[in-house]
Amino acid sequence: MEIKLLSSRPQPWPPLLQFAAAVLILLLPLLYLLRFRAGARKGKDGASAAGNLPPGPPSQLPVLGNLLQIGRRPHRYFQAMARRYGPVVQVQLGSVRAVVVHSPEAAKDVLRTNDVYCCSRPASPGKDVDEYYLLFHPPGPRMLSYNFLDVGFSPYSAYWREMKKILIVELTSMRRVQSFSYARVAEVSRLIDALAATPPGVPFDLSSALTTLSDRIIGTVAFGRVYGSSQWSSERSGFHEVLNETNLMLGSFNFEDFFPSSGLARWADTFTGIARRRRRIFRRIDRFFDAVIDKHLDPGRLAAGVQEDMVDTMVKMWREQQGKGFALTRENIKAVLMNIFAGGIDTTAIITTWVMSELMRKPRVMQKAQAEVRNIITNKARVDEEDVRNLKYIKMVIKETFRLHPPVTLLLPRQTMQSCNIGGYSVLSGTRIFINVWAMGRDPSIWNSPDEFFPERFEDKNVDFRGSHFELLPFGSGRRICPGITMGVATVELVVANLLYCFDWELPKGGMKEEDFDMEEEGQLTFRKKVPLYIVPVRKYGL
Repeated sequence: MEIKLLSSRPQPWPPLLQFAAAVLILLLPLLYLLRFRAGARKGKDGASAAGNLPPGPPSQLPVLGNLLQIGRRPHRYFQAMARRYGPVVQVQLGSVRAVVVHSPEAAKDVLRTNDVYCCSRPASPGKDVDEYYLLFHPPGPRMLSYNFLDVGFSPYSAYWREMKKILIVELTSMRRVQSFSYARVAEVSRLIDALAATPPGVPFDLSSALTTLSDRIIGTVAFGRVYGSSQWSSERSGFHEVLNETNLMLGSFNFEDFFPSSGLARWADTFTGIARRRRRIFRRIDRFFDAVIDKHLDPGRLAAGVQEDMVDTMVKMWREQQGKGFALTRENIKAVLMNIFAGGIDTTAIITTWVMSELMRKPRVMQKAQAEVRNIITNKARVDEEDVRNLKYIKMVIKETFRLHPPVTLLLPRQTMQSCNIGGYSVLSGTRIFINVWAMGRDPSIWNSPDEFFPERFEDKNVDFRGSHFELLPFGSGRRICPGITMGVATVELVVANLLYCFDWELPKGGMKEEDFDMEEEGQLTFRKKVPLYIVPVRKYGL
């Protein structure tokens, strides 16, 4: 059985950043006024706390501040700043004041102690969505979240709390995750069959295959079995293309991200073409979601024996809530679907690729993980989800990968709604806060030999990645923890267990050694392995 491999490698964006910087420099005389306006808005709040602000690098350029210093991999730049200034660093990104956190203690201050004050999104005023918020919020998330009707980018409000409850209880709870196990099992079997059909000795593009697998699982969960059928192949292909563009756009440079109250910045985004690109992407996604919802409005759909999917659930709620105080709309459904696809496909595929990459570099760990799964599971064609519960070492391998390679290196930014204390410093209201989970995973003050891939470190270390231990936060914590954590982890565990059970793995011929394996990352919103993972499957068990 063949499987369609999709290329999801992001295109590099430095030319856009360079062009944007050039335009900004040309506009410096006018933009310089923004500096004074931003300073005036600090008001009394800034004056009262100015004596104990976090340290940070000096601004290198007027108006731009530290914006051009952060480079293509901001998590690495901020890590270097933390080594110099300490675990809480303040930087100036255009007219945006930002604080970057690099220690578990400071992360706890943000995500637990002051979670209620730090749980909104840039540049929220800390109240329900209104014209002020819509005017000054970064434009990409505003449009693609249907004016903040989603869960990921919506400001903290009564509406956001209601939508998150719906997402967790009705769509991503353990009960729901278990009910969709058929999708994971079917797509894992499809991947195993594709690997088994690979001619002996021929390298297989596992990176693209894992993206395909993740897409088909999430698509089936959201839209039903029809998503993987041939009759949807053309719609699905177009959706993949525009979804890749969406993730690139959300992570690319926008003037309004860093000068959110400036009409001049909006003009600059129009001049560079980013605004036009944003509208084009939105229209294509919107048409696709409308077509999906229309198919699910057929009253006889479920009566024909079709298993209920996420869109069915939301359409049912939409109908039942008509005329009530809080009721879903078509736009609500589309906003939630955007969160599920934009946040789920990439992250699951990225972390599984990193797991297999680390195992290829560490034959000892690979052999130990394979021995575990093959000793526990015998006389079976595949590993099922019940078997996965007993695979303690493989779970440690995945946890170690989360430590070294969190797909989102800087958690989505939060925005303080009032001044608070973080890491012993006063952080002003309206400050954008980033948690550098990548840097914390490689901090020698937290982990012994932090650059070594050593899953055994978790044998006697009671550290989990579900938000309770602040040294390991790949999914965040607190009110804004990723609601899809259960579904994502279930997929990664099942895929890895089957890849290790059914195959041995070899490097491509040509003299490559484990120590030569390229582990450089690239990305924008998420960071993946820069060089696609081509490795050679050797048929072993269950085939």
